[in-house]
Amino acid sequence: MVMVARRPRPGSFWSGLAAGLSPAAFVRHFWKRREVLATFARIEFLSRYHGAQLGVLWGLVSPLATLAVYTFVFSVVFKPSWAGGGEGGVAGYALILFTGLAVFEVFAGCVNRTPRLLSENVNFIKKVLFPLEILPVGILCAAAMESLVSLALVAVGVLCTTGTLHWTILLAPLAYPPLVMLTLGVCWLLAPVGVFLKDLGNLVGVVVQLYFFATPILYPLSAVPEPYRTLLALNPLHPVVDHLRRTIIFGQTPDWAALGWVTLASAVVMLGGYAFFASVKRLFADAV
Repeated sequence: MVMVARRPRPGSFWSGLAAGLSPAAFVRHFWKRREVLATFARIEFLSRYHGAQLGVLWGLVSPLATLAVYTFVFSVVFKPSWAGGGEGGVAGYALILFTGLAVFEVFAGCVNRTPRLLSENVNFIKKVLFPLEILPVGILCAAAMESLVSLALVAVGVLCTTGTLHWTILLAPLAYPPLVMLTLGVCWLLAPVGVFLKDLGNLVGVVVQLYFFATPILYPLSAVPEPYRTLLALNPLHPVVDHLRRTIIFGQTPDWAALGWVTLASAVVMLGGYAFFASVKRLFADAV
């Protein structure tokens, strides 16, 4: 018997979009698939270091090398002042910088890979029952685990340079919900487009590089001229980076207003991205 592919029903795009925007349906959907998600995340994390002699330690080599270069250039050559806790000299600046890199690498690593993610997993697309939406979640989980290792090194650095850890470090995990939701939302928006637009990966790479310099990682926001400071303050990654620096390095309480708005905005981006992904994923099989 010949199997005939069903044509999408009229209105299926809009019904899928509406269903994806429901927070309750979103939670139920991924809770039912938690075992598949955990398995894929574990495979993704281990595959990054499969066969490597140093294993997961390679996850620290690249950011540490980048840290060394940026620290030398921006603390020895340009010598910027960092309001709120830059008195630690080169070591203090290194910790500040490494915290920002740990956050940005989660976002950049996932977003840069996403345009090619579905094309690299064609075998999953052909499986009707496989939940394709967990693919970005898997790579995000692996990236988030690596960032936790980096932030643990920051905490060790603070302990070594100051002799103590601030109690505010207990509030540091509050930075992860907006980071995770923002990254997932962008990935779910880009992944379907990457199936149809093969050049998207090159474009995203350029945009992410520009976004890095538009995020106060190498410099404090206070160093930006006033006309541009308000614009850069709207960068959703800035409150995330600032929160981790406040709670881990400076021993300051969070900026609750900034953390609140970025969490809400990231939730909207995540639900919107998921709704878009869910509404068009039926078209992937014909495009790959």
